[in-house]
Amino acid sequence: MSVTDAELVKRACKGDSEAFSDLIGRYANAVYGAAYGKLGDFHRAQDIAQEVFVKAFKKLSSLKDPDKLGSWLYAVTNRECLDWLRSSKNESVYDPAHNENIPLHETAEDTWLRKELRNEVWQALSILTEANRTVTILYYIDDYKIREISSFLGLSVEAVESRLRRSRTILKKELLSMVNENLNQNKLNEEFKKKVFQDERMPETQFRRVAMVESDFDDIDMYKTKFVNINLEGASFDNINMSKTVFHDINMHHAKFIEVGLWEIEIGKCVMGGAYFHDIGMEGKSNTFEKCDLTGTSFTNCNLSNVEIKDCDISGLKINGVSIEALLENYSSNK
Repeated sequence: MSVTDAELVKRACKGDSEAFSDLIGRYANAVYGAAYGKLGDFHRAQDIAQEVFVKAFKKLSSLKDPDKLGSWLYAVTNRECLDWLRSSKNESVYDPAHNENIPLHETAEDTWLRKELRNEVWQALSILTEANRTVTILYYIDDYKIREISSFLGLSVEAVESRLRRSRTILKKELLSMVNENLNQNKLNEEFKKKVFQDERMPETQFRRVAMVESDFDDIDMYKTKFVNINLEGASFDNINMSKTVFHDINMHHAKFIEVGLWEIEIGKCVMGGAYFHDIGMEGKSNTFEKCDLTGTSFTNCNLSNVEIKDCDISGLKINGVSIEALLENYSSNK
């Protein structure tokens, strides 16, 4: 049985970012599709969707009935679209050139054909009433079931089925096929989640009580992220900004950090046996390892001049391939 919205909301309110990520995955294309149905522009619809989820994250704890999350998100989407329309009343609602992201290696002809297709799809959808258009977009954009659409829009199943029938009658088979294909090509994917979490207005990201064994984090911004009581054994962090990150009560056995910005970090009560740090710059204010198991941990080409180690087990720790025991012995003999 799938996890309910109420359970995910409860976990997200306690700082479980994976739960909020699941909520985004569940409703991203519904919010995006509803916005597209009002604005007729995929890029503006994505901007609205991002705005909706950033605001939702901040207000999630005030949601009185978490089981009605979908209809709440739809109401927020409507308000955001209306606000945008009021602020942009002198602009055309549909502008195919707005904020256009041209795919790599696309020819001028391909770009023109893609824009023409989007234009044709919107012209087809604009024949429908907004109510019927919204139902149709939600049905075809991400395989949402009739019952899911009814819950999101706050309508009965019968009302959704009726609106979908009307749309199919008006659009006919050929237009429906074109609409279906174009909506699927332009639906949101996992990259959208990253945009939401990396939005500068988002509170400090927190990961709590989550299993992330052998997870890969590559080329992302994790500024001020908090990891609490997580299994990160074998996880890999590569080319990431992790400044002001906090690790507390983490299993980081054999975790790898390569070309990671670990500035002003706090690492406490972590098991790091066999962890590997390569090309790490630990700059800024003090970087602290406290009450950690650093047995067998390896630092290679790392700047450790601003690192403070408190009450840690450092047996077997290596710096540039030399054991800490040998380094300390050499230091003592040269005093």
